[in-house]
Amino acid sequence: MKTTPNAYSSYLAVQILKTLKTSMDYKILSKQTGIPVSTLTRYVTNKTIPRGRRAAVLIEKLISNVDIPALINQRLVLNDDEVDVSQIVSESSLVELLVAYMLREFSGYRIDAVLGLDRAGTVVATGFALSTMKKVYYSQNTESYTSDRWLEIRYRNRQARLVQRLYLPLEALKQNILVSVGVLDSHVPLKEIRTHIVSGRGELVGVCAIAASDEFLKNIKPFQFGKILNFVTF
Repeated sequence: MKTTPNAYSSYLAVQILKTLKTSMDYKILSKQTGIPVSTLTRYVTNKTIPRGRRAAVLIEKLISNVDIPALINQRLVLNDDEVDVSQIVSESSLVELLVAYMLREFSGYRIDAVLGLDRAGTVVATGFALSTMKKVYYSQNTESYTSDRWLEIRYRNRQARLVQRLYLPLEALKQNILVSVGVLDSHVPLKEIRTHIVSGRGELVGVCAIAASDEFLKNIKPFQFGKILNFVTF
């Protein structure tokens, strides 16, 4: 799943540049990318696009040098008991930047489909699936009318001491799945999901979270849920 020189690479490179332009001027952006200001201006204003190998090289340079956590933290809302990532996934260009980073981090992994565990995670999962032509699934917390196609998972929320329900598409459990989630603060639902994926003869390849809690990262075992990728911690 490496970024290859194609039309999507050209489009993605421009979208990343547009995202970066929201937090810095052309001179700073030129210094970071090595691209002349005049060329950057034409890219950002859609007058031209990087093509071929140049686009792929530019994407790699951008995701290697850009401070993605800083961009996310500018838009992250932290309350006493809530982490809001809605502003992050509302910006399509920022979602595409996250997807570009995911493509690099999960390059070489066998991924058949992406599963969104919450609304924000589903947005990112959709972006990843569209860029790789993989299947995308979503979970829900209400029972479906087509219940024979969904699996109910129950787990206990330690903070609220309540039993939570999560419904997963049965078809997804038979595949090599990458899980995408907006906020990750408990290993319990992932543990249940992994158990059912293994039972369905699939594999949990990894988990990508926009924001993950320190407690979650501290309590998981190495490779318990495959490769863990998170952009910020709280």
